[in-house]
Amino acid sequence: MRIGLLLDNMELKPGGALHNYVSHLVREWSRQHQVWQIGSHRYDLGQRWAGTIKMSPWRRWRRQVAARTDVVHRPLHVRIPESFFSLSRPRVVTVHGATVITFARTGLFPRPQPTQLRFQERQGDVDLFLTVSESARREIVAECELPAERIDPIYLGVDPEVFFPPADKEAARRRARARLALPGPYLLHVSNYRPTKNGARIVAAYRRLWEQGRRDYSLVLAGEPKFGFEEVLRGIEQSPGRIVRLGRVVGRELTELYQGAEVYLSPSLHESFGLPALESMACGVPAVVSKLYAHPEVTGGAAVEVDPEKTEEIASAAARLLRDPAFYAERRQAGLARSRQFRWDVCAQKHVEAFERAIRLFAEKSK
Repeated sequence: MRIGLLLDNMELKPGGALHNYVSHLVREWSRQHQVWQIGSHRYDLGQRWAGTIKMSPWRRWRRQVAARTDVVHRPLHVRIPESFFSLSRPRVVTVHGATVITFARTGLFPRPQPTQLRFQERQGDVDLFLTVSESARREIVAECELPAERIDPIYLGVDPEVFFPPADKEAARRRARARLALPGPYLLHVSNYRPTKNGARIVAAYRRLWEQGRRDYSLVLAGEPKFGFEEVLRGIEQSPGRIVRLGRVVGRELTELYQGAEVYLSPSLHESFGLPALESMACGVPAVVSKLYAHPEVTGGAAVEVDPEKTEEIASAAARLLRDPAFYAERRQAGLARSRQFRWDVCAQKHVEAFERAIRLFAEKSK
């Protein structure tokens, strides 16, 4: 199959979620298929492309898309170039979730910009939509009014060459603490700290643990903060414990950070998928997750589920993992087993099957 990827107006930071999604798909597809990059400039993802079709004001690039691709995939549902909708090829868009739309009316997120809703307004010009979980699919149907029969949920993957349990946990603890100058054993959270990530309650739960006498653990907060971090900062300032902010961590350092942690905390108010929880589980670290939205579906009972609005539940779940070695070992093994079920080669093949369906739908529409 000849797959076109429209990457214009996308922020593909190395180590970021979107970069991982696109680069893993290209890596897997390029083993058996031609993958063409479409855009006004070239992204170097360290992968082998069949070539680049450069967008321009002239119509020639559209003829090249029609001649060189069987399907065009837009792997991000926001900031879609208007020209995408007029391509004479089957068109597929990945809608990663409806978080912004769902939470804008609660005040946790700003109102969606027109470019964030273009996929919804132009849904008739898209042959098939993809998303990352059944939970996200239900939400997209409800919030975006897209037809359920034209949305295929496809799980993301966890790279076992990057995220894996350490052979020696104690050595992993020492390595992570030395590399990142961390004060002793730690609990970990990695995110962008948008309000739905529930960072303020994570800090409050850590404070509760500290007040209950669990003072041998620090809390490590990694990730590049976006809007809504102010409330988390206020919680940090009021907390008597040891809270370390690391900022953005990627690559080998991220793997070591996971491997050296005792417990991963991810009691989000909302997730469309929740990949960091799976990554931590793949590194042999039990996770505390929310019982809402996609986390229960994705972690499959392997993580400890809590009500994300109840600080006491978050603290109690972490405390049980820390004080009960048998429960810890059970959750660790369950997490390792569950994370192995999420593979990028399977994810890529499911995309190809969806593309074949989009081609059929396009042909039927064109009759």
